[in-house]
Amino acid sequence: MSQKHQTTAPIIVIRKKAAHGGHHGGAWKVAYADFVTAMMALFIVLWLMNASDQVKKAISAYFSDPTGSGKQTGSALAGSGESLSLAKDDMVNLKEKLQQALKKSPEFEKLKNYVQMSVTGEGLRIEMLESEKGMFFESGSAAPTPA
Repeated sequence: MSQKHQTTAPIIVIRKKAAHGGHHGGAWKVAYADFVTAMMALFIVLWLMNASDQVKKAISAYFSDPTGSGKQTGSALAGSGESLSLAKDDMVNLKEKLQQALKKSPEFEKLKNYVQMSVTGEGLRIEMLESEKGMFFESGSAAPTPA
């Protein structure tokens, strides 16, 4: 036999990496947040259905008048009746009247250094300052002191 020149094709091996699905985005987070919000609303409604009549009235009053400017002020309907309405110009007069009332009372005369009043853009601010002795409340307690 003669020498035959045989050429064979090279062997090419193609290896593919296993795909894991790729990046799907974060849309599941939005769906999960909506689900959690719906569950929270469900439990709040269930809790409110089991609440006392006083709590139900207070909540319904809030949603009827969220600003609280109606005849029944506050969230617990305490203080029903006409609310005190003053213009911002009257705040200086109110401050003077309160200070005069504090000066007339001998019990409050010793507290005058611990009560500060100032007129701000929002209205009249009354600050009750504490001392080391605890002028208005006992330390760590909600019970007022005799003074």
